[in-house]
Amino acid sequence: MENNIYDPFGLVQNYRELAHGKARADAIRYAAEQADLNNDIPYMIFFREEFCEESNWYADNIDIFTVLPELLALSDKYPDAEPVPFQYDDIMDNVLMYYGNMFLSSSEFYQIPLEECIKFSNDYKRRWMAAGHNANRPYRYMASFYRATGHTADAIKAFKNFKGLPLEPCECPGCIANSEIYHYLFATGEKEKADKIAAKIENGTIKCRGAFDNSFSLLRLKSNYLDYYIAHGCYEKAAECAAVLEHSQCNTKEFKPWASIMCAYVYSKPGRAMRIYKKHCQEWEEERNPFTKFFEYKCAACFFKGLQKAKDTVKIHFPASFPLYNTDNIYKISALIEYYYKGAEDIAAKFDQRNGTDKFTNGLGITFKNAGN
Repeated sequence: MENNIYDPFGLVQNYRELAHGKARADAIRYAAEQADLNNDIPYMIFFREEFCEESNWYADNIDIFTVLPELLALSDKYPDAEPVPFQYDDIMDNVLMYYGNMFLSSSEFYQIPLEECIKFSNDYKRRWMAAGHNANRPYRYMASFYRATGHTADAIKAFKNFKGLPLEPCECPGCIANSEIYHYLFATGEKEKADKIAAKIENGTIKCRGAFDNSFSLLRLKSNYLDYYIAHGCYEKAAECAAVLEHSQCNTKEFKPWASIMCAYVYSKPGRAMRIYKKHCQEWEEERNPFTKFFEYKCAACFFKGLQKAKDTVKIHFPASFPLYNTDNIYKISALIEYYYKGAEDIAAKFDQRNGTDKFTNGLGITFKNAGN
């Protein structure tokens, strides 16, 4: 874009040359602002779609809660807006996809009241069905939300409703299978059922459709089991899952859970685990998603608990902003355990207060206890 001439094609080219993450998300936000200034309705919609996509997979999904309402309002006001050349899918299908993602993400922010999350769910379901779909996906998302917030009975009820409706052609077999696996692992404790479905993903019988090959569904599978094995103290199996995720070519945030990978390696690859910690620990301090930060701190506490079996201190060059910083760069592992456990505990209390359950506090205690076994 030269001489301040509005050029939406140039704006798209500019941000698509950037690596995925914050810089690219910021460039897309700038593009949306330029479209707003020029009242370019199609691109006002498109750039917000692009921002939601980038934030969901690579950047900071808290920003979706600002941009998605704007996208909904635009799509409501201009239902007949023409697609831009970069849009290959139906606009409303995209908007509904991002709305569903926002509802799921609402469980991850204790700042959002539970009643507000339920409103998202109900409005999403209404819009989804008004677009000619059945309630299969909304019920699946409700089950996920209730699992995340600790309302297990509601999760089981929503899951039953989901299973009672036929799948639509737009649904992805791999994603559906992983949803069922997660439910059996973390809601009902029916690991045998989860394992039977997992075997079909492992052998390629079930895979993600469309642009994703079987690697996508396999990575999500490994991520699910990584969480499960860490929670149950099965670190050898957790390390196997972590290795698949670490060495995959997919760099989305979901499939590079560095804190979990680090934690899984504490007994089998402690040196590699420490290198991961030193590389990513500052990112965890700056994390804006409290759900993600809870897991990062929980895994860090478990990691140092395991490491404490081999040593009492560790040398780390923290920045001066780190709460435990000292000029010697030598830290007692017991102090690091306490720091991360207390941080996770504080976040857990806020989630449990919002959710009206004890899921986070109990989960933290059990996972930490199992880390030393």
